[in-house]
Amino acid sequence: MGDFNAGLNTNVFLTVGITVFLGIIINLIYKTIFGSKKKETIKHETENNLDAPSEDVASETSMPENRVSGKSKKRAAWKGKTEFNHPWLLKNLKGHPGTVLLVDFSANGKFMAATCDETVATVDSASIAARRRKPRDRRRPPSSPPTPSTPQRISTEELAEALRPHLLSPKRMWALGYPLEIEPNSSKAVVYINPPPRPRPLPHTTWDVNAPVFVPSGSQSDSGRGSWGSTPRSDSDEEADSVEHLCVRCDKMFRMTREGEYLKEEPCLYHWGRLIGDSYACCNFSIGARGCSTARFHVWSGTRPGMNGPLEGYVRARTPRGGVYALDAEMCYTTAGFELASIAVIAADGRLVYKSLVKPSSPVVDHNTRFSGIRPRDLGRATKTLRDVQNDILGFVGTDTILIGHALDNDLRALKLLHTAVVDTCALYPHARGFPLRRSLRALSEELLGRVVQRGTAGHSPIEDARAAMDLVLLKVHEERASRARISNQLPVLQPYDPLICAA
Repeated sequence: MGDFNAGLNTNVFLTVGITVFLGIIINLIYKTIFGSKKKETIKHETENNLDAPSEDVASETSMPENRVSGKSKKRAAWKGKTEFNHPWLLKNLKGHPGTVLLVDFSANGKFMAATCDETVATVDSASIAARRRKPRDRRRPPSSPPTPSTPQRISTEELAEALRPHLLSPKRMWALGYPLEIEPNSSKAVVYINPPPRPRPLPHTTWDVNAPVFVPSGSQSDSGRGSWGSTPRSDSDEEADSVEHLCVRCDKMFRMTREGEYLKEEPCLYHWGRLIGDSYACCNFSIGARGCSTARFHVWSGTRPGMNGPLEGYVRARTPRGGVYALDAEMCYTTAGFELASIAVIAADGRLVYKSLVKPSSPVVDHNTRFSGIRPRDLGRATKTLRDVQNDILGFVGTDTILIGHALDNDLRALKLLHTAVVDTCALYPHARGFPLRRSLRALSEELLGRVVQRGTAGHSPIEDARAAMDLVLLKVHEERASRARISNQLPVLQPYDPLICAA
């Protein structure tokens, strides 16, 4: 019995010893495996703290001291992932384009970014000055150009019916300078031209001491210039047959023979830009300043202020053909004045109907390339004359055909066409200061259509100008339709109660 108890005690001690030995071995294995990972984590955090600015570390270490004692819980350091590139975090961390290094939870459960990388480590005085708040600019920012738009096309019949109220009356056509026939079924026309609306500078006059008014009678120093008692000098036969014209560019008078030859060749100094206020648009010089452009000859328009006529060579339609067309022509200066050089006709749907170059009948003085876009080589290949173009136009333009254009009176005078069914965008969109001032097609197109025309240095395009005039008319028609629709949709005005009417 004693031996049996001794064996049991020996087994118990042996079991305890084995258990303690195994516990020691397991503890050593655990420290060996997980201790190295802990050292790596501590080393990585130490490196991150060394890379961070000293001010941030000081602020983080001083935070526990400034906290109020209460229910504050001391959170353990973030042991997980230390770099975040999630777009949500980068989007919400404004002003920090770098990588997020530490993110912690807030009290309400939302993400709260703590620190992040700074792409620029140093901050200089220039960057600080750039970050200062700039004074507010109270000026209105420049308005962006409107988006180009094209009005919706409508059928020719609907457009013709909508344009009936806008057709110019004969009285209005006479005031605008349209050619009108002298008598029915005749090829002669008469035109009334209003004086130019722009103010002209006073001519610079100089005193001539040798003039007859300053030379006394019987003086020996007369030099043949005449005196009060001398007979006037008779003009030569060449001057008697000459005609005096007004230059449309420099407002200076010059003389030409009836055959179209200049009696005196002198350069023309002029301003090609319009007069805006008291200065010219081409050079910003004031009224009366010397011209900024030079031409070889003076030119005239072929008409004079006031009554002009009878003018021959005009044609007119004889039969009705219907239709609505936009027309634009480009002219050049010849010895006979303005003459047709190019023409384009656009239909109501925007397609090109007719386009042709025209060979002038008189010698060309100035091709007016800046505005017409016509060059000498263009007219060199022109084969059609004015009579040919007139026959082509009358092939689709009838007595009831509506012609649309901007300042169409100039085009019809150059085309020598008598027509009464016309719609002029100058009258459709009048100038704010009234007649005889007119708004330019370029200004109307930019303001109402958001389209830039007549801006290139190569001159005007008759196709582009005709389409702009057609679109301006379509825009007016659509505005009137919308206005009538708004009026019709309004509720009728309530009338007072009348028992007799209600009983009936």
